[in-house]
Amino acid sequence: MQSPAGIAATNELFQKRYEHECLWVHRFMTWIMIGQWALGLAFAAFLSPLTWIGQRNEVHVHVWAAFLIGMSLSGFAILWMRMFPREASTRHVVAVVQMLWSALLIHLSGGRIETHFHVFASLAILSIYRDWRILISATAVVAMDHFVRGVFYPLSVFGIMTESPYRWMEHAAWVLFEVAFLAPGCYRLRKEVWELCARQTEIEFAKRSVDQQVAERTKELSEAYDLLAAQTAETEKLALVARYTDNAVIITDADATIEWVNEGFTRITGYAAEEVIGRRPSDFLHGSMTDPQVCSVMREAIASQTGFNVQTINYRKDGIPYWVDIEVRPIHESDGVVRRFIAIEADATDRVQQEQEKVRLHQELLDVSRQAGMAEIATGVLHNVGNILNSVNVSVSVIRNQYSKSALANLEKVSALIAEHENTFPEFVSTDQRGKKIPAYVQRVTSALSGERQTIDVELLDLVKNIEHIKEIVAAQQSMARSSELIQELDLRGLIEDALAANKASLMNHNIQITLDLDEGEKMITTDKHRFLQIVINLIKNAKDSLVEHKVSDPQIIVRATCDEVSNTISVIDNGAGIPVENLQQIFQHGYTTKTNGHGFGLHSSANTAGEMGGKLTALSEGLGCGARFELNLPIIDQDKNAAKNVEVAV
Repeated sequence: MQSPAGIAATNELFQKRYEHECLWVHRFMTWIMIGQWALGLAFAAFLSPLTWIGQRNEVHVHVWAAFLIGMSLSGFAILWMRMFPREASTRHVVAVVQMLWSALLIHLSGGRIETHFHVFASLAILSIYRDWRILISATAVVAMDHFVRGVFYPLSVFGIMTESPYRWMEHAAWVLFEVAFLAPGCYRLRKEVWELCARQTEIEFAKRSVDQQVAERTKELSEAYDLLAAQTAETEKLALVARYTDNAVIITDADATIEWVNEGFTRITGYAAEEVIGRRPSDFLHGSMTDPQVCSVMREAIASQTGFNVQTINYRKDGIPYWVDIEVRPIHESDGVVRRFIAIEADATDRVQQEQEKVRLHQELLDVSRQAGMAEIATGVLHNVGNILNSVNVSVSVIRNQYSKSALANLEKVSALIAEHENTFPEFVSTDQRGKKIPAYVQRVTSALSGERQTIDVELLDLVKNIEHIKEIVAAQQSMARSSELIQELDLRGLIEDALAANKASLMNHNIQITLDLDEGEKMITTDKHRFLQIVINLIKNAKDSLVEHKVSDPQIIVRATCDEVSNTISVIDNGAGIPVENLQQIFQHGYTTKTNGHGFGLHSSANTAGEMGGKLTALSEGLGCGARFELNLPIIDQDKNAAKNVEVAV
């Protein structure tokens, strides 16, 4: 019994063969259709080519029927076979058309009994398809044709004018008689072909199974051979690697006693193989600079028979220390027991020194960047102080001009005139023309002096405010210039106000509206005051420069502070020109700037400082014309750990 896969394969093979045979039969039937058309034309031409009406003759209607109907039947069948060669419906179409051809030929022959044998011949031809179902379609067409024409036009089918309406049953019975023999034959032949396909499929499956087994066995043998060859080659390669590698290779027993070392071990340590075999590496390679904690890790790993990777300092035979990377792995025997260890040691002195130099250079770069950022901030502070000093100079100039043009000099003249007529002052005031003008003149001088005093008071008030403003900026700069890395709990609002004070003059000169948005519960922050102010002052200055450079009509800066469970976020938001999306990733790079006269130090330094504080500085913008937002995210510092750290800093 075949498996489902075998049945499916048999059906597929049978279908391919049957379709191939049907294509051949279609080609055969094409010629049959053409031949029948020629035969029909011959019948019409020789049996009744003309019809006579008195003295006239015309082409008989049979000729036109043979030509037109025959061409339609054959053409339709041929076209259908060309368009749908593999469809089952095509066979039924051919069967129906063939039976209609029999009906046409019987009609053209005038119902001659000999022509009826065309039906039986057609059934035999159709049986070549090996499809008994199309014989049913053909029988139905013959029976219907004989019934219709036998009842309504018996001359066409039986050659007589009148006929019994039941004679068609006799002809249908003879057709059924032939179909009764042809249909089982078609079924049997179709079944035999299917069984042949089944046997062929079984043979192919068996052959495929044998081929697969042979291939699998061959593959197994080939893999075994390849594995053996690979193991041999791998062993040779490992021997070469162990012998000629620059790294030191050591094989020890389970107690870490050396059994074998390669030449790389001698090149690195200076010890020959005969000097170290039977000894433990820790007995002669370790020294005063070897990390005791690393030694403890190695001892514990050897005791627990596990591998490890460490880096430490070993000593050569001549006593020179060197950095070494050590990788040790246990070797499991076939029974799973660890009886050996293999250690690979690489001289890491150059790499460690390069990493230390890299760290040093990176720290120097950070210091330079921080100093550059501080210098840029200091430049901004000096610029603000310069703006305020300009206001101070203006106030002093106004006071000086007012003093030089003061009405006090005229009052002195009046006082001298009064002193000159001190003894006769009543008569002088009442009779002398000059004396009569003194009271009115004194009133005018008094009024002028009063106006001067108000002007001087206003300028003195502005002068005091500007001096206080300078003191605030200097105080903020001094606060920021103090030693860093002192983590302390500070008032967040006060810190932000100090940062705003450092930029106050520029903000006021350009009429920039400042909005401070703090959470109600966010009053204190634990951070490095110096670094915090350096970042926030630079962010506010950067926002101010963007607003001024792009001449925003209604400049605004919002300083917002929010807090969650793990971090504090300080945002500086402006409604300036914004930042192109493609520039957001490089805005903090060293030397990158979008300002006309910028140097790219401030944001780079601020980003580095934020990273040193354990936080992150990010820039956000939806594009040009949409403003920008810079966010300083700082982690919340544990108070107890902060106190311990401050004690260490103080010490």
